[in-house]
Formats: sequence, C-alpha cells, structure tokens
Amino acid sequence: MSLIGNWHFWRFAIIVIMCKIVEAAKRPHIFFIVADDLGWNDIGWNNPEIQTPHLDELARNGVIMNQSYVQPICTPSRASFMTGYYPYHIGRQNCVVIVLEPTGVSIKYPFLPQKLKEIGYSTHIIGKWHLGHCNQSYTPLYRGFDSFLGFYYAEGDYYTHTIEKSVQVWQELLDFHRNSYPTNQYKGVYTTEVMKNAVTELLSKSDPDIPLFLYLPFQAVHSMVTAMDEAVGSLVTDMKRYGFWDNFLIAFISDNGGEVLSGGSNYPLRGAKMTLWEGGTRVPTFLYGDVLQKKGYVNNK
Repeated sequence: MSLIGNWHFWRFAIIVIMCKIVEAAKRPHIFFIVADDLGWNDIGWNNPEIQTPHLDELARNGVIMNQSYVQPICTPSRASFMTGYYPYHIGRQNCVVIVLEPTGVSIKYPFLPQKLKEIGYSTHIIGKWHLGHCNQSYTPLYRGFDSFLGFYYAEGDYYTHTIEKSVQVWQELLDFHRNSYPTNQYKGVYTTEVMKNAVTELLSKSDPDIPLFLYLPFQAVHSMVTAMDEAVGSLVTDMKRYGFWDNFLIAFISDNGGEVLSGGSNYPLRGAKMTLWEGGTRVPTFLYGDVLQKKGYVNNK
C-alpha cells in the first residue's frame, strides 16, 4: 500500500472509531503511546533479541499493524497524529520545529484533544511536544489538553532536561514544563522514569467514570528501549489498579524509523530515519483494548 493510501486508510479508520465513540453509552479511555525513533528491528515481536516483554504481550494479544507508515522525521508525524492531515496539507512536511524557530502547527487546525473534549473527555499529555512553542497559543494547554508535563523540543538531556549548547543556543536552556511553567523539580531523574511516575500520579487522581485521553509521547528510545517497555508495563499496572482496565484502547506507534547512527536498527528494511525508504517510514504499531472486536492477529493490510 502506498504512503498516501495508507494515510487515507488511517484517517478513515480514525473517523469510524470516533463515530463509534460518540455513539457509545460509555466512551472508552484512550491511551496513545508514541515512541521516538523506534526502529523496525528494535521491538521484541520483530526481533526476539530485544527485551520488550510488556509491549510484546500487548501487541500479540491485540492487533499488530504490520503495514503502518509514518513520516521519516518527528514533527511531521506528530502533526498528523494531532490533526489527521497529511503534513504537506498543513505546511509541516519539511523538517522538525527548531528550538528558536518562531513557528508551529497553525492554530487554525483543531487538534485531536480539542475534539475529544467536545464529547466529554479529560485530556492529558505527558512527554514530548515538538509541535511549536514560540508563543502560548501553540502549546499543549491551548491545543486541547487539560494538563502537560514534559518538554517542548527534542534535544534535551535525559537527566538535566536542558538543551545543550548548539549553533543556535549559546547557553543551556531548561526544557521541562509543568503546564505552562518550566520546572527544575526533576533534575537528575531519567526522563522515562519521570514520565512513568507522572502516569501513576495522574491515574491515581483521575475518575475512571470520566473518559480519559492520555497522550504519552516518550523521549525514549533514543537510548533505552527496555526502559520504555518497563514504563508501559507500569501503565498497565496503574490502569488495573485505578479502574481504567475496562472499556479502553491502547494505540502504540513510533514517529519515524530508527536512527542507525545512534544504535537503532530497521533490519531487514532499507534506510533509516530521515529517509523515505521503509526503514524511515514503516514502524512498529499495534492496537490493544477490550473495545476491539477481534484481537490476537497481525493485520497485513
């Protein structure tokens, strides 16, 4: 299936799912997990040498989407996830949002959480944004999210949560935020661990009778895929503990293929992140949840 054809399929599928949600007497909780630079060969169900037992269990007992395509780089994929538009229709096809670049996804395009809030959802993001932050109108709380804990950009250190010196930045910049304000509260704590604990805190304080949308875009796997897997395992435990393991959908995807120069592997696919070959655009994806009518199979369409 072509890239464009696949995107049309996903947009149609999302519309169908949303219609079912609107019709449902009790709307399902939605957990949308995005890995960063996860390669085709960097996940257990494609490579048994990779230790991702929690993700493997969900994928194999759900629906593995074996022909799932994204953009070859971060911001374009994330823009499509949030808007449902192919990125060249919204001017986000070229590159990522640069740290000091005065741009973002235009506010004329409503984001998924805005639409979900219209039908009664509580909406939250924990993790990476990378869709614009040059003024508040581009940031999560102004794009439909009730809360935000995470970072706007892509180059932050996993422990200091600062952007290191670069061509454009002449000093270290703190890039970790709680809602609209920067916070140094988590200095020295690995980002994936911060996110895992934040999920526990959120679910423990949320009412399972109110439909929840949690967007969980990890900073991982730039370094540690197993740490992300453990965080997903913790999410499942929290869902069961706090009453969210009923009437739910988990969707898992990567924003692009693996970066081989940083240790990622897309074998046997050709290419890598930033290329239009399948190694850059075909990514591990699955759906899991009790709202699925058919589970435990691989979808090759």
